[in-house]
Amino acid sequence: MEKSRIKNLPLAKELLLLNVLGIASTLLVCLALFSISYSYLAVQRLKTEAIVNANILAANIAPMLIFNDQKAAKTLVHSFITTPDLAYLSIVNTQNQIFADWGALHKDSQLFSFTHISNQPLTDMSFDHIAVLVPVSLDGELLGAVQLQIGFDAVYRETLQFFLLGLILTAIAIVTASIILNRLQVRALAPIFELSTVAENVTLQRDYSLRSSYISNNELGRLSFHFNQMLAKIEKWENDIKEELNQSKESERCLDILANYDNLTQLPNRHYFHQALATTVGRSILENQFSALMFIDLDNFKYVNDQFGHEAGDLVLTIISQRLKNILRSTDMPCRLGGDEFAAILPQIADEEAAKILAERLVAGVKLPIIVHGEVMPVGISIGIACCPLHSDDPKTLLHYADLAMYQAKKAGKNTFCVYSEKK
Repeated sequence: MEKSRIKNLPLAKELLLLNVLGIASTLLVCLALFSISYSYLAVQRLKTEAIVNANILAANIAPMLIFNDQKAAKTLVHSFITTPDLAYLSIVNTQNQIFADWGALHKDSQLFSFTHISNQPLTDMSFDHIAVLVPVSLDGELLGAVQLQIGFDAVYRETLQFFLLGLILTAIAIVTASIILNRLQVRALAPIFELSTVAENVTLQRDYSLRSSYISNNELGRLSFHFNQMLAKIEKWENDIKEELNQSKESERCLDILANYDNLTQLPNRHYFHQALATTVGRSILENQFSALMFIDLDNFKYVNDQFGHEAGDLVLTIISQRLKNILRSTDMPCRLGGDEFAAILPQIADEEAAKILAERLVAGVKLPIIVHGEVMPVGISIGIACCPLHSDDPKTLLHYADLAMYQAKKAGKNTFCVYSEKK
């Protein structure tokens, strides 16, 4: 649980926490080791001082043992009471009988229970005191011994004070290190934060042109460089994909134009015309709307081609196509079916009369002089009109009726229009 919490922290805080924990653990271990060392050295110092004091007392107490001067011995013993944490002090003779003493003997000390007094200093140490036995002799003759016990209370107090002071200094060091580390880490991690921000912006904005601005020769600098290189490759790949898509769309558009539009007049061709007619008829039936179809054929176009050439004929077709587009409504669709045949789909027209008015305008518009290379082209148009659903609601039938009406216009003298009628 704690590990997951640490992992969920921001990177700077996680590193700061881990570093502070490492520093704190190290300082506490060092403090504990220093405290133990301090306590050990203090005990050793106390042991040395106890032996020295016992030797001094032994050197001064020898005459009193010889003359059995207990009063002087007690006075001398009491002069040593000022020794810190002195618990017990006694002078014994060779029969291990107390000659003079002060304080209370620790019962757990086994050093003074021996009946034979050694010629060498002896020490006994427990967790709370140290016992020292130093022989008293004069001119090589053993006279007795000095027995001394000192408690460790002062040592423990000093060790505790040392430890508490160390804790305070450790806490100050940890706080100071945290502040310094935080500033240093924020500065050191700034490139990583920038990389993270750039990566996030790239993801949100899908903009692969973004780059990291950090430049250095260290590991982070190389990471930033390779990160920018990766973005550059992705950007190039994306641009290539976009270019391919654009080329594909352009190719599709060109194919669509080639498949659905006349190359000369740029009008929808026969293929597109049939699709549009079926759509218009279907919508008229579904939405109960009136629509019309015009079948348009040029008059005297063969004469123009034969007399003035195909180039002049193409120019005539182009001019007539433009006039059809200019006269028809924006919702109408003029188409070139091939050769000199045209058609116009009129969706959502008011009625048959409105279709006649448009046809009359078309005839008049095309009838205006068409001059090619200084010559007036003697062309006109014949228009056949069929209405949906008045005459038919089938696209093929509607086209057939419009074609028949166009031939009726031709028979009527050309350069005119005719609405389909079942009457011959």
